[in-house]
Amino acid sequence: MGAIYTGGSASVLYGYEGASTFGTAASTIASIFGLNQKVTSLTLNTSQIPLNKLGQVETSKFAYGQQMGSVGIGFVWDSEKSNPIFKALFGAPSTSGGADIYPASSTKPFTGTEGSGSVSVSPSSPLSLTTQIHQVIADGSNTLLNRTLKGCIVQTLGLSTSIGEVLNATVDMVFAREDTSSVVASSGFVEQTATANDQATTPYTFAHGALTTSTGSGAAAIAEVQDIDMTFTTNAELLWGLGDHHAKDVFRKIFEVTARFRTSSKNGQLIQAVIDQARTGAETLTETSNVGLDLTFTDGNKSLKIELGGVSITDHSTTGIEPAEPIFEEVTLRAKSARIVSDHTA
Repeated sequence: MGAIYTGGSASVLYGYEGASTFGTAASTIASIFGLNQKVTSLTLNTSQIPLNKLGQVETSKFAYGQQMGSVGIGFVWDSEKSNPIFKALFGAPSTSGGADIYPASSTKPFTGTEGSGSVSVSPSSPLSLTTQIHQVIADGSNTLLNRTLKGCIVQTLGLSTSIGEVLNATVDMVFAREDTSSVVASSGFVEQTATANDQATTPYTFAHGALTTSTGSGAAAIAEVQDIDMTFTTNAELLWGLGDHHAKDVFRKIFEVTARFRTSSKNGQLIQAVIDQARTGAETLTETSNVGLDLTFTDGNKSLKIELGGVSITDHSTTGIEPAEPIFEEVTLRAKSARIVSDHTA
């Protein structure tokens, strides 16, 4: 009976490809996504084209179109190791006082004021990754299946947490090329607990989080948030050309930032904001220094701050209007811009 292998004999790492070398394996593939990593989906599609002919009901031949793949990664946000994934959304960060700032301070996000936005805020062509998945197998003396997914493009990055939970993250990517899956000696396996690829740092949890909204002159805490999720979507697509089954390039469309949170009902401010959007033409929430909503996780000297500008509430719902139950408000929203400040120094 053959061995049954589990995730205990697998690993996943990634590295950024060069700005002008889309689909070419990264020179260094040594970054982890975070704690509790898992590959939630992995699909390679050949765009099979069945060809039929007169005189029979069976398929005669197969041809193949574009090769395309998709991979989903789930992980717990690591307070020190996870923030480089924002580079896939905003480009390389600037640094200030040990913190990484996305987009770089030399550019600025769109604030709702005409002329404040620019394609230089985030790369007009998304930065691509190479994702490498190792899986120990049994194949004679060679016992490691090495899959190298090149030209990986982050389509969505999702963050979520709720009472009693850690800060969970998901990354959904499409990839342009997988030339071969090689089987090599198991000595090539990269331990996910090795010093350079460790998962020994700390996660953020719901207890580290705080959600605030702007008052116009400062910030006001939104109390008793029960759960929150936020999604960054690049809407990036692969681009093919004649002469190759593999994608030649990639382009991005409108960058979308959406969020949802549920909180205890304290006053009528949230529902009034929804009403005012249509009644008075108040397009977005009140802002302080171009920030309408702020989600921050803090653990000692480390912090992850997500600032949203140009925030518009999509809808508002109320639950719990019944005997002896807490009343909650649930809000979904969309933002025009986002700014990330990640201080991951211990």
